Amino acid sequence: MSNQNESYPTRRTPAEREMTNSLAILHRDMTTVMKDVADIKAKTSNTPVSAVLQSQPMALVHAVAPVSMEMNVAGSPTMASDAKSVNKTKAYRLLWEHLWDPKFKPKHLAEIQANNGKPRWNTVVNFNQSPNTELTENLVAYLERNFVGAELRKSDVRDFVYTNFTSRKRAANKSQAKKKSDNACNRRSSCEKEHLKRCKTAYQSNKTAIDDEMKRDCSGLIIEEAMSVGESDDGTSPHVSYSGLRLCCPDWRSDEYNHFITLVDNKVVADLGLNSHQLLSRTFGETVEGPVPDAIASQFSQWALRNGP
Repeated sequence: MSNQNESYPTRRTPAEREMTNSLAILHRDMTTVMKDVADIKAKTSNTPVSAVLQSQPMALVHAVAPVSMEMNVAGSPTMASDAKSVNKTKAYRLLWEHLWDPKFKPKHLAEIQANNGKPRWNTVVNFNQSPNTELTENLVAYLERNFVGAELRKSDVRDFVYTNFTSRKRAANKSQAKKKSDNACNRRSSCEKEHLKRCKTAYQSNKTAIDDEMKRDCSGLIIEEAMSVGESDDGTSPHVSYSGLRLCCPDWRSDEYNHFITLVDNKVVADLGLNSHQLLSRTFGETVEGPVPDAIASQFSQWALRNGP
């Protein structure tokens, strides 16, 4: 049976615990200050400073104590930093929810319409240009309404808004660069697949002539893994000229095999006839080092490989 007179410890609130911690810090700092005063008195016993400290020993303490109290109770660096971090997180969340989200993946038409109806930055112009200046003022007012009593400076609020703009602009630029890169990659891949198809057709159509030139049967030697890789044709590569396209050639290919590919390429151009202007001229340029692919080593003859499989 429990004792009715038994007392239980009172659960303190977070505010009370914070005040207790602050007072403990204040006590520690006051002890440090008193020790510093004693050290100064000992070191300056024969100087005018000693006279001041002896006549008014608490003067320095009284000057330091309010500062210590202000830093540790009213606004300690840790508490101020935590509050600013919380405000920043809240501001960024509010802005991302309030503005149009380019990566939003809705499941319903109403969600699409709601997202499209949100304000958005114009990432083509600068932050201090219209219509971004008007949107900035609206967003500052929007955040201030959500931070009533938070004692945020207007400059801090504007910093939150500016950071959101720069992140959106950076994402938009990255998206455009990636889109351009993806387009170039897709275009290059499509051209290489089309060229591989044309090479196979040209060899089959001219097999006798090509085999006679090579003095051997070259069937099965035109596969994707053996073809040269062309540089991007978007005009940004130093390997692209107005006269044609330079190719990166695998170093494991023998001179004979490279000659075979040249013969096939010439037949591709000949078979296209008047339509050959659709193709850039293809010339071997840079040699790329690398091992012989497994698909090559298992089916290519020794003569096609420079140093064997």
